[in-house]
Amino acid sequence: MKSYLLVPKESIETHAHPGVRGTEQGERVLQRTTALQFMISGRAPDMLRSLGLRSATLPGRLPEVSKPPTAAKKKTAKGRGRKNEVQVSVNNDGPVMEPPTASEVGTYRHMPLIGATMAHFTSEQAERVAKEELGRDFEFIPDTVQLTFPGPVSAGQLGPRNQGLSSLVNREWPEECGVNSAHAQGIKGAGVMLGILDTGVDADHPEHQNRLIQFRYVSLFPNSPHNPARDVRGFDPDGHGTHVAGIAAGQYHGVAPEVDLYVASVIESESIRTSLGRVAAGMEWLLHQFSRPENATRPAVVNMSLGFPVQPPQGVSDMEYRLNIRALQTLLRRLVDSNVLPIVAAGNGGAGTAGYPAAFPEALAVGAVDFSRRVASFSASGVVNQRSVPDVMGYGVNVYSSTERRCNNQAFYERMSGTSMAAPYVAGLAALYRCRSPDLTALEVRDLILDNVLKLPKTPSGRAGRGLAVYK
Repeated sequence: MKSYLLVPKESIETHAHPGVRGTEQGERVLQRTTALQFMISGRAPDMLRSLGLRSATLPGRLPEVSKPPTAAKKKTAKGRGRKNEVQVSVNNDGPVMEPPTASEVGTYRHMPLIGATMAHFTSEQAERVAKEELGRDFEFIPDTVQLTFPGPVSAGQLGPRNQGLSSLVNREWPEECGVNSAHAQGIKGAGVMLGILDTGVDADHPEHQNRLIQFRYVSLFPNSPHNPARDVRGFDPDGHGTHVAGIAAGQYHGVAPEVDLYVASVIESESIRTSLGRVAAGMEWLLHQFSRPENATRPAVVNMSLGFPVQPPQGVSDMEYRLNIRALQTLLRRLVDSNVLPIVAAGNGGAGTAGYPAAFPEALAVGAVDFSRRVASFSASGVVNQRSVPDVMGYGVNVYSSTERRCNNQAFYERMSGTSMAAPYVAGLAALYRCRSPDLTALEVRDLILDNVLKLPKTPSGRAGRGLAVYK
């Protein structure tokens, strides 16, 4: 019983061609048409279906995408092949092998918007045949490597926790960061879609309850038909995702309180673990939402507070690990290709500990400073494959935001520290820029953030990127 993420080798090595930009009216438009660019990705679900694997497709109507012509099914010696039947010839005159029934073979989940397919095999024969047929064009990436988010760290005063509906009278963002100025001009993120991949979000917390939050829970076993992804009322047993969402978009404390929130729970609250498959399923769902006809040209930002170390964890081979790394980079590339800006926490390991996905050039990697602009000792930095991490800094020490509620409906706010807190601050700034100038592409907004920073001249070299991200 093995699970894989099937990613076209073509998409790992190359960028998708951007969608249409420019119209007769001179408007700048970047449609989310990434799924149309890697036509070979449709071969995988066709092949897996012919082997008898059962579809575990995400619920809901997916955006229409072009598919390559389906090859005609081969006929058996007795006539037309039956459903869920495949013939595998040992040689031209050899016997024909038939696989078990669909329930004994496995399941697959096609994700056209990121150009990948998840497959869960319960039949060794089906796994072997799939690798033989698809191995030339697809990487079979074992979905076994665990990721973690850079969890909150202790950095001075942690409290107090305020019970009930209490919150601070005013947002704490310093004047220098430009958030208050943007809000005074009416720029609060309206029209921008903000996606968050995290532990979830408490949709009924006072910080978030007056908005509709699109929410998806992706289970620990995203390939299993017995544990399907679910669209439900937003919940968060851990509080981390709720804190992140409050920083980026909370109505009382958020940087961009008027964005439309899309939250996918892909990190298990107790173990803070996730996998490449869960992240891929979360990204596919986000792009599914972002690519709906009414959203296809709207600006979007995604916040990710999760990471791989540079070296493979214990028990994972270097080859398997590198495959996961390459696939994770491909997922981020699909976001950029789809005009979505990915913003990633740098990590909390301190100097010399930069990892992935922060080290990918597609990501905007964020380190943490306190409100006095001093780099936090835990903020990760380093050089990976000639890329320096982080790109910019955000406020990430003792940041006040929402956390989980208790069973008696008491709502909590709490100060947390970590690059997980700095990243949503920058994601909120990106939403403000995209609100002000919705015609800018994701890469242009990235450049705008990098060009409009407050320098941190007394910081050791390599620890703070360009400087503190602000809104100007």
